[in-house]
Amino acid sequence: MSSQTYSNRSEFVDSSQSFGPGFVYAVGRNAMKRCFDFTMALTGLILLAPVFAYISILIKRDSPGPVFFWGTRMGKNGKPFRILKFRTMYETPESYKGPRVTAEQDSRITPLGHWLRDTKLNEFPQLWNVLIGEMSLVGPRPEDVEIAKTWPKDAFKEILSVRPGITSPTSVLYHDEEKMLSTDNLMGDYLRRILPDKMRLDRLYVRNYSFFSDLDAIFWTIAIIIPQLSKAKIPEGYVFAGPISRFINRYVSWFLLDFLVALVVTYVSSYLPGIGGPSYYGPEYLNATALILALLFSGINALIGLDRVLWPMATMDDAIRLTISSAFITSMLLGVHYLQTIYHWLSLPPLPIRVIVFIGAVAGFGFLAMRYRLRILSTIAHRWVDWRQGTSNVGERVLIVGLGEGTKIAKYLLNRHMFRSAFSVVGVVDDENPSQHGMRVQGSWVLGSTKDIPDLIKRFDIGMILSTIPLYEPENERLLEICQIPRTRLVFLADLLSMAEREVTQPRTQANSQLRKSGYLEYKAMHDDVTDLPNRYLLQDRFQRSLSYAKRYGTKPALVFVELNEIIKINEIFGQKISNLLLKNLADRLDGCKRESDTLARLGFDKFVFLLENVQSERETEIITQRIKDTLTKPIQVDGHEFLLDAQIGSYLCQDALNTADGLENIEVVQYYDSIMSKIVETKKEMVIS
Repeated sequence: MSSQTYSNRSEFVDSSQSFGPGFVYAVGRNAMKRCFDFTMALTGLILLAPVFAYISILIKRDSPGPVFFWGTRMGKNGKPFRILKFRTMYETPESYKGPRVTAEQDSRITPLGHWLRDTKLNEFPQLWNVLIGEMSLVGPRPEDVEIAKTWPKDAFKEILSVRPGITSPTSVLYHDEEKMLSTDNLMGDYLRRILPDKMRLDRLYVRNYSFFSDLDAIFWTIAIIIPQLSKAKIPEGYVFAGPISRFINRYVSWFLLDFLVALVVTYVSSYLPGIGGPSYYGPEYLNATALILALLFSGINALIGLDRVLWPMATMDDAIRLTISSAFITSMLLGVHYLQTIYHWLSLPPLPIRVIVFIGAVAGFGFLAMRYRLRILSTIAHRWVDWRQGTSNVGERVLIVGLGEGTKIAKYLLNRHMFRSAFSVVGVVDDENPSQHGMRVQGSWVLGSTKDIPDLIKRFDIGMILSTIPLYEPENERLLEICQIPRTRLVFLADLLSMAEREVTQPRTQANSQLRKSGYLEYKAMHDDVTDLPNRYLLQDRFQRSLSYAKRYGTKPALVFVELNEIIKINEIFGQKISNLLLKNLADRLDGCKRESDTLARLGFDKFVFLLENVQSERETEIITQRIKDTLTKPIQVDGHEFLLDAQIGSYLCQDALNTADGLENIEVVQYYDSIMSKIVETKKEMVIS
């Protein structure tokens, strides 16, 4: 465990919380917790006073020394305090000079002290610390000050953001901690094996605690005192969400919500024509009907396992099962109605069949809506944002190419929080099924085919085209040509997935997350995701500036093109991971061939371009070309494979471009690439023929 310089309390007090619903909830929860702590501590001290007196007598008889032990511990916000316990060690200098943690066979512990530690009775005087506000009944166990100084700074701040407790989930899971430690290397064993996991558990508690989870911690603390249960291994999940919170969250809370829905539906149904309203059947009859409906629904859901569904993340299958459950309850009510017509159990006439069907159907819809309420509200909010983005130019406008599974992934990612404010999906183009043009598919309008992209760019002011077509498909080459329109760039789904992967693998609390950095999205849009080199859009921008500079100061830029052979075949044989690593390795080598003022960019899947600034003669391009050839003669090792790459290399001294009458802004790098490479191919053909 690495140590850190201990910080003052003020460094760990966060006073920048803004007033809002979350702040009000936190204040209310803390006030409720403090009120509960004070009440239970005061009650416990009064009721346990005779027990304390008896234990005090036993301690005095067991060994000389004080009854209580006051130890310094780290408290809330890094403020040390003195914790109160019954003394369990001999009152000798060795007891204070020894290790700060104890093992089972520690010679410093008295015979009575062993019993007090095993039963946890030595901790009960901490009710005084709870009463005066230094501790809580449930919270991270207070650590020795010197050990707490070794915590990482983020753990220190998070764990000590709440009051330490007499017990906690960590205390329950490590109730036999002393038996887990060896006396040979006590502190080293504790710091290496136990402390990191205790810190992890304490941080989980701080993030997830609630009133009922605290009751669970108290329940488990009492349970492990019983000898028969003390040896049982309690699963971690059951400690954080034990029988009390599970019963409340799974059964009581849902039953109350279902009863509220059933009550509203039952009273509304009583106003249907021919029923007579509540005054006819009476509130007691309607309340009983709603109660029976809620009990049946909750009971059946528990039998078929729907009580264990996390509804904010439920599937369509869960919704279908819930619907079947509602239909089954409706059929049961119809059965009860039939028996009532025969045996007349109640003095009131039975509810009409149409009312029972109405109650069953509407209540079933209400039960379903109640469980999916967060997702319904989220969907409405998303639709509102989509509408607002459609009516106001919020975010860059995106056109998606392709209508397959990749489109679903792309839309999902673009609707995530990290991309939603940056991009707005206009629609989709697809070449596979023309009959779907003009239709709304997967939530987006199919605006046409890829040949319509130039018109769509002008019509909708498209800033980015997102291709869901696999990287090495030839269609992407055509998209690259289409996207030469100014201000429009082409991004591949693989790039977007890579950006999302980097985001989700970073801790949420990391302040320097790449996607939160200013300009990161713009950087990714102008750089190749595999090699991190400038892409064709950034290259084109630099090329235009280079031409303008050359025309003004009488210099000459040059272009050197490199087209790799067999790279697509390598991708097909060894997979995209190997080919990407190969390209990255090659890009690093090619970067060493250029001058510091030059630019190396990736023009396509197997194409690289050198933009050479201020070239005096063709001799300089020949030097660069020779460096590239020398680089390609050296094999590249990738993941246990050795590759020797071959390439076609061509160069162009941009003298003619400076004298063109069309204007420098109309000159594209691609047109020179096509011209130079086509000449190389023709030369090779002539050599073969001769």
